[in-house]
Amino acid sequence: MNSNYEMLGKAYTENAKIFPQKGKIIEGTKGILGYWRLPEGIKTSYHKITQVEIKIVDDTAYDYGYYEGITKKTNGEENSWKGKYVIVWKKENNIWKIYLDIWNNI
Repeated sequence: MNSNYEMLGKAYTENAKIFPQKGKIIEGTKGILGYWRLPEGIKTSYHKITQVEIKIVDDTAYDYGYYEGITKKTNGEENSWKGKYVIVWKKENNIWKIYLDIWNNI
């Protein structure tokens, strides 16, 4: 929520892929950060993830569940959103990172 894009980029593997709703698959850190970077003056004021299940098998894991949030525009208008997601994680150098990330709205 604090727009720390450097930290966000480090959460994904170098060959990660995201599958945004109504869009093509986006690969790699540069492309993923380009997708997540909010326009100037727009801020995510609330974000919550509710995991339904997480499963770990060796150096791979997955979790799925629900997300919700609020984005605040420069004019003060707020936009609420919610949906469901699936994330596949890979362990790199003993650190869990996102490899595949897919979501869609409810």
